[in-house]
Amino acid sequence: MTFAAHEFAADTKVPLGRSSTAPLELDLAKLMAGRCLIQGSSGAGKSQTLRRIIEEAFDYLTTIIVDPEGEFANLADHIGATTILARDYANDGLTALALRARQHRIALHLDLTDLEPDIRIEKAAAFFAGLLSAPREHWGNTVLVCIDEAHLLAPHMAASARDAETRRLGVATLTDMCARGRKRGIGTIIATQRLAKLASSVVSELHNHLIGLNVFDRDVARAADLLGFGSEQAGLLRQLAPGEFFAFGPALSPLPQLVRIDPTITRHIGHSPALLSAADLDPQQSRSLLELDALREPSAGRKLPVPRQVLRMLDSFLLDPAAGPATRISAALRNIAPNATTAEELARHLGLPGEDVDAGLDLLSAIGAADTMPRDATRMARLSARLRLRVIDTPVVGLA
Repeated sequence: MTFAAHEFAADTKVPLGRSSTAPLELDLAKLMAGRCLIQGSSGAGKSQTLRRIIEEAFDYLTTIIVDPEGEFANLADHIGATTILARDYANDGLTALALRARQHRIALHLDLTDLEPDIRIEKAAAFFAGLLSAPREHWGNTVLVCIDEAHLLAPHMAASARDAETRRLGVATLTDMCARGRKRGIGTIIATQRLAKLASSVVSELHNHLIGLNVFDRDVARAADLLGFGSEQAGLLRQLAPGEFFAFGPALSPLPQLVRIDPTITRHIGHSPALLSAADLDPQQSRSLLELDALREPSAGRKLPVPRQVLRMLDSFLLDPAAGPATRISAALRNIAPNATTAEELARHLGLPGEDVDAGLDLLSAIGAADTMPRDATRMARLSARLRLRVIDTPVVGLA
């Protein structure tokens, strides 16, 4: 099925807010060409402003919401966007999904919640790569990509040396989409709480700015620089009320002007809850409700955190079809340690087909849990040396 490209007037403007003297309108054509940054500290109204733009713009071009915190589900319903839980799809599946959304002009809500930080970046990057790699015949299917909490997807600094490569992937992909998106029919709106945490290469590609309340010195300095404010004007950024933003850029205003963003139709899901005091309970009631005894460590020693590499190896083992037979084989080998036995004896003892026993022994050998010979009629196996040390007192000797 094919569709004609949506009609998009060059002078399409949508209402966004109001200054002290006149309404503020957002020029969608210039937004597509120059992209937009929405920035403000927590409580400044950043997500509300992004929500307002989406509510006004979705009638004119395909809208994609990238939602790291799961706060835009009701807005997705309002604009008829299909919600995609990124955790349910492999990276190449998300790339293909983005390509099909471009092709058929389908509004999407990409929900990135419940993902580890590095996995979230990888999945978002895969999705952005799909949007950017759409064939030329689909470039006319204009799409507005609205990204909340963008510093989570393109951080200014990696949390650790291990995360540096993932950070480079996220920054490079988002920067590339901003830089090359205009000719490919992609407009980008990026919202973030912290300018200091968002990669500067991404910020440099955003020519329209909506800057709200800032409280941290580094954020104030960077925001003031974007607006061309001196030190005295920069102080105004600390005094803005929620919903007040300085608007500046080709799609907004030729000079920075203070505006108040209009109300939204949909309610912001991520708003802070009302204050609620603690329950009036005595200590015994509290301990009972917390079930503290059931949560105690089984041993006095403190458990150490499990390295991620070990967890991935464990995941691979558990998901392997041979994991079931391998577990039963390891239990049988433990019972006869340090002695060895044959694969034929294991099959007879466990009531398993010989092929299943061989697959289980292969898996145990791959993770260093069993010493075994190649598959043949006289295959022998026993618990690995490191495991025998943990379960028996007999001196460890190698297989003959």
